[in-house]
Amino acid sequence: MRPLQTGAADRHGLTRNDARALTEKILGFASADHSRVNVWAGVQSNTRTAINRITTAGASDNTTVTVTSVFGKRQASITTNRLDDAALEAAVARSEALARIAPENPEYLPELGEQDYLDVDGSYASTGGLTTEARAEAAALAVAAAEESETVAAGFISVAAGSTSVGTSNGAFGHYMRTGVNSTLTVRTPDGSSSGWAGDEASDWNTIESERIAADAVRKCLDWRGRTDLEPGLYDVVLEPTAVGNLLLRLMWALDARAADEGRSFFSKPGGGNRIGERLFDERITLASDPSVPDAEASPFTNDGQPTTRNLWVENGVLRSLRYSRFWADRSGTAPNPGADNFLMSGGDATLDDLIAATERGVLITRLWYIRELNPRTIAYTGLTRDGTFLIENGRIARPVTNFRFNQSIPEMLQNVDLVGRAARVASGEGDYGPPVVVPPLKVRGFNLASVSDAI
Repeated sequence: MRPLQTGAADRHGLTRNDARALTEKILGFASADHSRVNVWAGVQSNTRTAINRITTAGASDNTTVTVTSVFGKRQASITTNRLDDAALEAAVARSEALARIAPENPEYLPELGEQDYLDVDGSYASTGGLTTEARAEAAALAVAAAEESETVAAGFISVAAGSTSVGTSNGAFGHYMRTGVNSTLTVRTPDGSSSGWAGDEASDWNTIESERIAADAVRKCLDWRGRTDLEPGLYDVVLEPTAVGNLLLRLMWALDARAADEGRSFFSKPGGGNRIGERLFDERITLASDPSVPDAEASPFTNDGQPTTRNLWVENGVLRSLRYSRFWADRSGTAPNPGADNFLMSGGDATLDDLIAATERGVLITRLWYIRELNPRTIAYTGLTRDGTFLIENGRIARPVTNFRFNQSIPEMLQNVDLVGRAARVASGEGDYGPPVVVPPLKVRGFNLASVSDAI
């Protein structure tokens, strides 16, 4: 789906020079032992669809500054969007006043000095110049598809375009431009008894497939009519890429060396330490992060100014690295490893249809919802299937089935992989635009569909 037009202002936020000038001005007001300035600037826009109408469209343009002040190990922050000199100087003063009375943080390390960052530009003109009319045109496709099928559509297109900057009193400065768009659609029958969902997420609007989103959501809704119960239990399941992303996003959060070394994690080694170097998953599992991946870019620096680069977390099933905070790296005698704000799983050549065809009896899952942690030691989560759950028999979709509550260890799931499909970027969060996640569909054994749910 191409935009109707792109405007002249297709790059939003602050230029590198303007961001540097702003951070240096703010740091010039500071008298603390250490200071840090974080700046986000840009636009956020959205179009909402409900009951087969485009109901709202809006946009905001804002610049937000966070000032962090440190005296010894006492630290505090203030956030403002007032940018006149008097307001900025007052924000620094408030931050410093709070820092003087804050309790000491025994794990604080001094602000970073000058750093080398990857040259990453995550800003796409197709997204930055996206017009209200272009978003409406995409939303109208969903409305037309729903009306033609006598169903009811509700969707949300969310767009962000801007810059992120960090500067410290010790000389670090980073600047990153990015865009992002999340487009999701839920389609239901008029009586609300059947539901289908589809969505895309990207940095480049030109890769958002609005026609496919509308067609898939309508098809899932119509195909899920007349669902019947299926006994809960352990099943072979085919997880669409969105469902895989829903779960692997949680695994990304668990890749932490401190939790492992302190015995609080699946990655803890019995007797102490962590399991780096051990084969923990199926050999087809390779997980990485890389801020420079096209259409899944991420910031080349963290909020405190640490550089982020390509990181191989799991290679052919073997755990290769964990996230080390600056404090924990210092204590452990190793280098900090902050990772990156995206997550990439290598895929294969199989299509989703190939995975279904290879399943003698199992369940196809479109996506997961209301996902909550059960046990950090096993990285086990519970949640619900949603918006399209189907029984597979003899390599074909046999019938729609009622939703399930699942209770599943993510590492166990990655140990029981049968087939890996083609990787794609997905809308993996339970709401708005999230960190870029690129994952394939998976066919796995013994997925725990613990109980039947009547939820739609």
